[in-house]
Amino acid sequence: MGSGGTRLLGIFGDPIAHSLSPVIHNLSCNLLGLDYRYLPFHVVPERLSSALQSFRNLGGVGFNATIPHKEALLPLMDELTPAARRIGAVNTVICQERLIGHNTDAHGFLAALQDVRPDLPDGHHVLVLGAGGAARSVVSALLDTGCQTLILANRTLSRAEALAQFFAPHDPGHRIQPMSLDVDRLPWETITLLVNTTSLGIHGEASLPVAWHRLPDDAFVYDIVYGPRGTPLTRLALSYHRQTMDGLDMLIHQAAAAFTLWTNHEMPVAMVRSFLSRSRDGHTLDG
Repeated sequence: MGSGGTRLLGIFGDPIAHSLSPVIHNLSCNLLGLDYRYLPFHVVPERLSSALQSFRNLGGVGFNATIPHKEALLPLMDELTPAARRIGAVNTVICQERLIGHNTDAHGFLAALQDVRPDLPDGHHVLVLGAGGAARSVVSALLDTGCQTLILANRTLSRAEALAQFFAPHDPGHRIQPMSLDVDRLPWETITLLVNTTSLGIHGEASLPVAWHRLPDDAFVYDIVYGPRGTPLTRLALSYHRQTMDGLDMLIHQAAAAFTLWTNHEMPVAMVRSFLSRSRDGHTLDG
């Protein structure tokens, strides 16, 4: 219930009711006996700056940020970590004398993948579907690996090209190849890691165009959204006998990194994963 010594954590978003972050962090604090409380704050874009100041006035230790605030927080920070600066977005803020903006999404993406397929993506060809905000963290993470090529496919080619240009200073080997999301033209036969960063299909829309008959048998399909029984994409992957995972573990790992930044304690990841696996909620990962 909290006490006079309870320390405040939270998440800013619009909308915010869907977020699983309060469940993850409050469960972790309870399991470790830490006197913190993590609350969701519905913050509309025009109130972001004032909400940030109010949170500091209340003695808040730190907060997460989700849609639509990740990029808007950049100019409000006193300091940005290299990851936040490179990705161009903040998802974790430490409130000290100075506001420090972090981004733990790229870490979460790779940590979850390494748990399941430690052989990927080094030496392999990767296809990333989508070129929106979620793709930024995925591309940033992949550029720190030994992947051979990183095909960035989007229905609007200009967005894929713009994202490739954004990361060009960090891609001296020109591994990023922007392409149109044209199922007939993508080189499916070479792909061993397929990553979906879009939400297409999760709300009942048509599923993503994937040439399953051309995708190698050992290709791994990673959808960074999640649902109660996986996602439409992961269910299709299973029907085509491909190994797959959704974004639940990415959510947990990015939260674990933020948790340690705020509390100096390690999140009990295995217990959190066990709990969430029993009570999945079909929402997008972001948050």
